[in-house]
Amino acid sequence: MNRMIWIGVLLVGLAAEAWAENPFEKVASDIKSEYRDARKEQRLTLEEIKKRRQALQQKLATLEAELTAASETLAVHRKRLEKLSQERDEITKEVSRRLADNKELSILFINHARNFLALAERSPYSAERPDRLQELQSFVDTHRVFRLKDLKALLEFSFEDMAASREKVVYKGMIVDRSGNETTGEIIRLGHLPAIYRTEKHVGYLSLSPASGRLLMSPSPSYWVRRNLLDYFEEKTGDVYTDISGGAAIGQLARRVTLMDQLRSGGVLVVPILLVGLVALALTIERLIFLGKVRHNTDALMTRVTELVGDGDIEGAVKATYPHRDRPTGRVLMAGLQHRGDPSEVVESALSEAMLREAPRLERFLGALKVCAAVAPLLGLLGTVTGMINTFQVITTHGTGDPRLMAGGISEAMVTTQVGLAVAIPVMIVAAFLGRRARNLSQDMEEKGLALMGALLRLRTNGENLAA
Repeated sequence: MNRMIWIGVLLVGLAAEAWAENPFEKVASDIKSEYRDARKEQRLTLEEIKKRRQALQQKLATLEAELTAASETLAVHRKRLEKLSQERDEITKEVSRRLADNKELSILFINHARNFLALAERSPYSAERPDRLQELQSFVDTHRVFRLKDLKALLEFSFEDMAASREKVVYKGMIVDRSGNETTGEIIRLGHLPAIYRTEKHVGYLSLSPASGRLLMSPSPSYWVRRNLLDYFEEKTGDVYTDISGGAAIGQLARRVTLMDQLRSGGVLVVPILLVGLVALALTIERLIFLGKVRHNTDALMTRVTELVGDGDIEGAVKATYPHRDRPTGRVLMAGLQHRGDPSEVVESALSEAMLREAPRLERFLGALKVCAAVAPLLGLLGTVTGMINTFQVITTHGTGDPRLMAGGISEAMVTTQVGLAVAIPVMIVAAFLGRRARNLSQDMEEKGLALMGALLRLRTNGENLAA
């Protein structure tokens, strides 16, 4: 509409201009011509507007149809979404239920695997199949995802274990002795009961090391049990002592260590230490016997001799002393009485010589006992160093996974020191006691010798006074 107004204003302006320049008819003709053009243009514009309106209406109808179709599709999709949401919730519940069941099954599986592993770690059959210990140890890992093949493997292990439980197997294999060294021996496995072994020097039971999967010698059983095991190996009997408690009874053998087993665990250096102890024992017995013979109540003897000498009965004093001639004090008194008529210097020298002669006899072997008391702990210290070197060698070869392998070197280190001190301490006490006893006897000899010399001097002085 605004466009038409502007066209009319333009025509009026043109008409006014034409009116001023041209005659009225020309102006009217021009106006009519322009009017027709304007109408034509208007008509074309209206037709174009109509066409556009129709196109827009068709497009609008199409869009409405598409919107309707989209709304219907959306409704269908919403219904489907609701259905899928319901299915998702159901699947989530089902998954949660199955996960809970799977978790419970995993817990049951791990518990069973753990119990089975505990049995396998005690069974000597695991030494024949050490790989199953590693597999069972991987089953008890809580971070491992439980799978169906794991259950199948565990079942296979269980059936295999059942079959092994009813077997008697005789074979030669590697075993670890009580010193931590590997050796070959004849082995008899009776199902899952503790295996028995026989080597050139030993016979006994075997226990399994869970860390290394190897068979270890248990402590030596009693004589009658060893005799029965040897007879069973030689097929002289069908009955054999065994442990039906799963190793608990044999474990008690490890706590029952005899003195001989403890000495054997100390190694070869225990032998020289014991020899030193035997030498010290022999010397001690000899000294005790010797000093026991010389032990006598010399006070009563000296009182009797002094009385006889004071009475001038020298022959009586000699007869009273003669029965004690085998004792140090008696020999000293005999030496003094033999020089009764000599000057006092001679008597004194004779008494001193007799005491000096008796002193080495009293102190004999005391120095050797002290040497034994010093050598025994030094040998024990040498055994300690040797045992620690052996322990480090075992660690270098086998690592620290199984402490039992290091037990041999540690036992050698500790036992040698213990035996060395056990020998040295009593030897030192005995040496001190015997030294004290020898000193007492020496003092007794000196005391009685001086008493005899005094009696002789008094006798001589009294004789000279009587002669004057």
